[in-house]
This record gives sequence, C-alpha cells and structure tokens, in this order.
Amino acid sequence: TDVKLTTDGRLPRPLRVAAARAAYDQVAHVRERAARATGPEAAEALAAADRYEAVRDELLAGTGPDLTSYEGALGDLWHRYRTLSPADTGWLRDQVADPATGVQGIAFCLELLYAHGAAGEAEVRALLPRWKKELAKQYRTTYTEWRHPLVTLTCLAQDLAHPAADELLAWWAKPKPLWKDPLRLLTHLGAPDEAKAAELWEFVVSGGHDTGHLMTWVLLRARLDGTHPLLVAERLIGEPGVREYVLHRVLIGVADPAQPLWHYAVDPRSHSWWRRAQEVADDPRLPAEARAIGMKAAREHYVTRHPDQVRPPLTDGELTGARAWLAARTAGTD
Repeated sequence: TDVKLTTDGRLPRPLRVAAARAAYDQVAHVRERAARATGPEAAEALAAADRYEAVRDELLAGTGPDLTSYEGALGDLWHRYRTLSPADTGWLRDQVADPATGVQGIAFCLELLYAHGAAGEAEVRALLPRWKKELAKQYRTTYTEWRHPLVTLTCLAQDLAHPAADELLAWWAKPKPLWKDPLRLLTHLGAPDEAKAAELWEFVVSGGHDTGHLMTWVLLRARLDGTHPLLVAERLIGEPGVREYVLHRVLIGVADPAQPLWHYAVDPRSHSWWRRAQEVADDPRLPAEARAIGMKAAREHYVTRHPDQVRPPLTDGELTGARAWLAARTAGTD
C-alpha cells in the first residue's frame, strides 16, 4: 500500500514522496480498520501508520499536488490549504514563478497566495511576461474554487499599485474578446473603492448572470468597511434584487475570507463547503435567519445524505461526528 511504500527506504525519494501524497487521506482509514481488527495484522497496520506519520511531513515539505490534474481532483484538496505553512507558501510561489506551470496551475496557486495575503511583487513580475500570450485566454472556472488567473493577477496588481495595473485594466475595458466580459467586474476586488462597489452593485441587482459578482461585492464591501464579509452578506437577506440562491451560496462561501469558495454553487461533495456550512450555522454573530441558511446547506450536503460520494472519503470518525453535530442541532425541530 501507499502507506508502506512511503517508509520503504529502498525506494527512490520521488516515489516515496508520491506514495506519501497518495496515502495522505488513507492513513486514518488504515487506523480505523486496524482498530476493528485483532491479532498481529492489526498491530502491524498500526505500526505502519505510525511510521508513515513519522516521515510524512518531511517528505511532503515543499511539494504539492499535480497541477495538471483535472480540476475536480485539485478542488478535492482545497481544504488542505485553508491555512498555509511556510513550506506551502514557498511551493506555491515556486509554481507561479515556473514558466512550465500552465494556466490551471497558475490559477490554483495564485488564488491561494492572494486570498491568504501571501502574493506580492514577485508574482506580478513572474506573470507579466506571460499574461498576453498565455493568460489572456478563455479558461472556465465554473466548477473551481479559484478565479481566472488574469482576474486574480489584476486584483493583485491593483492592490500593490503596480505600474502594470493600468495596462491590465485597459485590456479588460476593451470590448473583445467577448469571453472576458462576464469576468471584468470581478477585478474590482483589487484596490476597492466606492465607485467600484457601486458599479458592481448595479450589476448584482440588474438580474445579469452572476459569475462571482455578488461574492466579489460582499468581499469588496467588507474590505471597505473593515468588517467580516459574513456580516455584509447576512444584511442582504431579503434585499430586493438579490437572488436568494446566489446569496445563500455567497453567505457560506465567504465564511472564511482567507479562503473564499468560488464554486458556482454549494458543492455537496466538498469538505470545504461542509465545514463552512457548519461554521455559518454555529456563528453566534449571525441572526437566526442567516444561521438557518448554514443548517439548510448542511442538511443537504452529501456528508449527511450520500457520504460515500464525499471526496476525499470520510473516515468513520468524521461521519459519526457529522451525524452527531447535525442531530444535536435538529433535535426537537423536526
């Protein structure tokens, strides 16, 4: 198994690193199976898990996922990056700086760095030579937790007051190519001001197709007001012109402003969306109506309805904990 391969000193280090990454979500399952078993095989499985955990962090330090994987596989790992270790930050920066990193990889890494406040001049310098030929192309982000990399780069350049910001904004202002028009207003999150907020809000209440506009407005408004985006979002409940289903998704997606979730809808397979739904449901700062939105999302999540479809797979302990959490909050309400 990957758990055992990780600790086999006879194998080349790259193979052990690959095994350590593959086993990351397996080891808890190994422990649970061993706890239910008896005899020498159970003891050996527990010992293998101990050996794996003793070397895992050292092997995986400064590494990351295959950025050419399909977007769903990268999305399944998003919750691991809710906080960034120094090694994570270094790896993400290295990928952005690497000319071999493709559009998807740049989008993934730059979004994480930007959201965590870890992106800077170096990332702008690395991407400026590439943006016209490589980044200024259609790249669909409907099913991703990250935005188009040129949106994120433009936001970063504006925040830094980088000289390239004007050139980037001028490109967004051009009428063509047409694919970028639905994304232009998302760049307003960079260096926000009241004029940008007003233009975004006008679009939000116009009924136009939302591709992240309300999310952007909430995050922008929170930056301008110096408040948590959850408190901005909850004030929109019942607001004329704001579509309910979009607001519900945004309310949960902004629960952690250091890692907003940009997926087009609440992803019922995702650990990230499950945890955010729980946090909204339990947030004492929010009124009951807002917390109820979190509870509704939690009830409808696959953790409680189709746990076998959650990715990465849940451990028995996680599933038991999820059911207990839900039962404690629904007792006497049904």
